[in-house]
Amino acid sequence: MNTTSRRLETLALLQAHPGISATRLAARLGVTERTARRDIAQLRDIGYRIDAEAGREGGYRLASGHAMPPLLLDADEVAAVAIGLRTAVAVDGLEAAAITALAKLTQVVPSRWRTRLTALAEVQSLPSRRGADRDVLIPTAIACRAGEAIRIRHRRHDAAEARPIDVQPHRLVTLRGRWYVVACPRGATAWVVYALDRVDHVQPLGTRYPIPEPPADAAAFVSDTLAHGPSRHRVRVRVHTSADLVRELVDPSVATVIDDDDDECELHFGADDLDWAARWLVYLNLDLDVVEPTALADRLRALGGWLRDRY
Repeated sequence: MNTTSRRLETLALLQAHPGISATRLAARLGVTERTARRDIAQLRDIGYRIDAEAGREGGYRLASGHAMPPLLLDADEVAAVAIGLRTAVAVDGLEAAAITALAKLTQVVPSRWRTRLTALAEVQSLPSRRGADRDVLIPTAIACRAGEAIRIRHRRHDAAEARPIDVQPHRLVTLRGRWYVVACPRGATAWVVYALDRVDHVQPLGTRYPIPEPPADAAAFVSDTLAHGPSRHRVRVRVHTSADLVRELVDPSVATVIDDDDDECELHFGADDLDWAARWLVYLNLDLDVVEPTALADRLRALGGWLRDRY
């Protein structure tokens, strides 16, 4: 253990064991008592307040005040903080802060502990959900926190290759196990949702673009965009039951429930595949009528006929 590491370990021991004796301190550090006392003296010289109590029961302790060092953690405490940060990633409003804090923690811990952090990341499956690479996720989170524009290489669902887009990111959102960033393309007047599993590169640009007023609720904006984003078909169905019941069955990122009266409501969503829409509506097991498109009613009848003939 080099001198710097030993002194940091000394501070950690003083914080964890107030009143630790020079003998115990030396034993924990694997040095002589003389070296341990010299380290204490040098820490005092650079501004740390370390009090000493004489006698058999005496020892060293860090004094409170402005000269207290930053919080020092041992390996198990680092692991606990890392798990807590991964839990915070799922809390609305804390996604970017949790990711950037974890990135900073990984950078400052001793190298021998980084393997443990990496292992925890794999066990928790965060911050790399559903193909969102950490080399994409972390710089995006940092850009959201710093208000800095980035260039992303993004592939549309209907395109074979990714293309670069300069955007001003606003918020990261996790939804149904996937990561999304709410961002405004350079020169645009509307916000867009980008799935991070379709982004393969992020480059900070060191600037900030003019943007419109951001959505008040980023998570709701992502849900609404996914439910009503660019699709070949706009679907409306009337459901003969209460909106509250339907909301218990329907993820808001799939469809929007529109209140009508106590006994009826409407479902609005977008779909590229009407056969998928028919199967999903049958899965809900609700009494409903198709408002639009009329072709969906044909697909439902065809599905019903197939099920009748098959079973």
